Amino acid sequence: MCRLFAILSKEKTDAKYWFFDAEIPFKDFSEKIINGGPHNSGWGVGWLDKKWKIFKEGQESVNKYDFNKIREINSNLILIHLRHASSGDNTTKNAHPFLYKNWIFEHNGGVDRKELINHLNTNLKNQLTSETDSEVFFFLIMQILEERGDILTAIKETVRIIKKYPYRALNFILSDGESVYVFRDISPKHMDKKEYYCLNYITTEDEVIISSDPLTHDKWISVNLRELLEINKDLKIRKYIL
Repeated sequence: MCRLFAILSKEKTDAKYWFFDAEIPFKDFSEKIINGGPHNSGWGVGWLDKKWKIFKEGQESVNKYDFNKIREINSNLILIHLRHASSGDNTTKNAHPFLYKNWIFEHNGGVDRKELINHLNTNLKNQLTSETDSEVFFFLIMQILEERGDILTAIKETVRIIKKYPYRALNFILSDGESVYVFRDISPKHMDKKEYYCLNYITTEDEVIISSDPLTHDKWISVNLRELLEINKDLKIRKYIL
């Protein structure tokens, strides 16, 4: 149970306004009781600098997060994650985002790690870095992508497999540095949490901003249930229903 954020821009930018200074700053979801908070089990940021770079902190490494790393980052693509642990300890290794080759992933929800890990091949099982269900979710997408060669097919097939077992929500942001994929879905058994498992975005001429919750009082667009967005570098958005 977490909060997701990403910004995709035509030019290099930063996330300082959205994180610290927006009408509803993203950082406030870390400590304050906002929409299921606090989300302070760990946090992380990933950004594109030719290759992906990641900075993460968990509760074992610092007493209080100062988030100053956010102020140092300029990139065309930035992902930020605030974690409310549901699987795994409150440690740095369990903080999101997760990385595999040229792909990065962050998740809000819950899936059946015990069952899904059995779908991973030995090579990918051995590369898991965390105790989380989210990384297993991510690696299953990557495994099917390597088998099938198409990311949309990989996402669709992974969602189909996950839904064989108990799950809460499948909200995620995924990117290979070229395109960003945004997905939202909730288990029928957890529709009472529909407002918590939200995912919204807003567009400008030069940027697309994605956040679990709207960060300003402007009109944000809600990602519908079972809707997958594919956003390219030109900020063109294609929508699919899975």
